[in-house]
Amino acid sequence: MKLGLFCLGIALVASSCTSSYPYLVVTDNCNCELFTYREDRGRFEIDVSARYVVKERVTSTIELVFRNKSRDTLSLRQASIKGTSANIQYPSNGRFQPMAFVQIAPGSNYEMTFSGSDSQLSDDPWLKIAGEKVVLEIRGLLLGGKTVVPIRLTLVPHNPKIAS
Repeated sequence: MKLGLFCLGIALVASSCTSSYPYLVVTDNCNCELFTYREDRGRFEIDVSARYVVKERVTSTIELVFRNKSRDTLSLRQASIKGTSANIQYPSNGRFQPMAFVQIAPGSNYEMTFSGSDSQLSDDPWLKIAGEKVVLEIRGLLLGGKTVVPIRLTLVPHNPKIAS
């Protein structure tokens, strides 16, 4: 009897926990939870992954890991990033924001995270996930003092309500 009540209690607590769901990067014929952007000449890579949580609003987190594989310094000092959401109104939606004032030495890595919440409450925030798409753009990266071609990635949320 006590074991049954304990299991019921655990089940209730677990059901009230908020789950996070992945965005899928749909760039370069990929449909991946973890995507690695590789610069054309292989001098640096960026691992991209993103997740979202749905409560009374949608909250998203994008994680980037920069890996400098060249002999030159990879600089984010002049770089900026923009996320443009189709359905969710983030405070900085569609505007470039400066990135960290960081230089990544040859052979080194740098991790950064961006988070944002929908600025509008909704009776059913799941409706915003349907048809949602985020376009992530990074511009102004410097490698060895030369500007890198802008990077553009498209992320689409995995929606567990319509997954088969």
